[in-house]
Amino acid sequence: PRWLIAKSRLDEAKQVLSDASKKNGKYVAPDQIMLTAPSAAASKGGFTDIMRHPTLRIHVLIMYFNWFTTAFIMYGLALSWQSLTGGLFLNFIIGTILDFPAKTLAMLLVQNVGRKYPYMVGSTITGVMFLLTLFIERDVYPSNWPIVVLALIGNFTTTMCFAILYMYTGELMPTTVRAAGVGSSSLVSKIGGTLSTTVAALADIHPAIPTIIFATMAIISGAITIFVPETMGKKMPDSFDDIEKVAFKAPWKK
Repeated sequence: PRWLIAKSRLDEAKQVLSDASKKNGKYVAPDQIMLTAPSAAASKGGFTDIMRHPTLRIHVLIMYFNWFTTAFIMYGLALSWQSLTGGLFLNFIIGTILDFPAKTLAMLLVQNVGRKYPYMVGSTITGVMFLLTLFIERDVYPSNWPIVVLALIGNFTTTMCFAILYMYTGELMPTTVRAAGVGSSSLVSKIGGTLSTTVAALADIHPAIPTIIFATMAIISGAITIFVPETMGKKMPDSFDDIEKVAFKAPWKK
């Protein structure tokens, strides 16, 4: 009934609640249920409405960058293992195997720690791992194993961050625009995935170019997420009225 209430369809919401109370053995008639309708503006929802609200617009633009970055790095690595690490089949297989543990860790973190700080730490670790690869000479160690290990750690944390984003983005959005918000974020990630096909071409120019891009984007993504609120243990917003109660301000300001 949350969505029905958010859309001001109170009669239908009352009927749903009444039916639920009957099944629970504590029947309440629909006319005995009191619900408050949101404002007319808050009950509307669409992509353009997201961009009209200053606070939500900032949150969404940050999440767009996060989705773009994680997809760009994930798919960029998957398509360019050979040029970035010097190996292909074994490195790709190891990276694929690490996918399940990364998503399992993401699940445990969002349940016990939160969404914001695990994402920030994970994204920053990704950036640092790629930066470190710049200081390791190629073709000095067997199979370039230090570079491979650092790249695999970066791939692991990026996969973890990508899994966190699905839940985090949905919890930031009001009920009325949640589908539009998550859907548009996913679209942005597809753009990142498409542009990741250029990584191999950049690596042909110089192997350090895609590494620098990955590192810079990952660190920026982790840093700007500080401006997005933590959602763990908090009631998800039902309408734009709930979002506007949260004023956007720098975390270090009271």
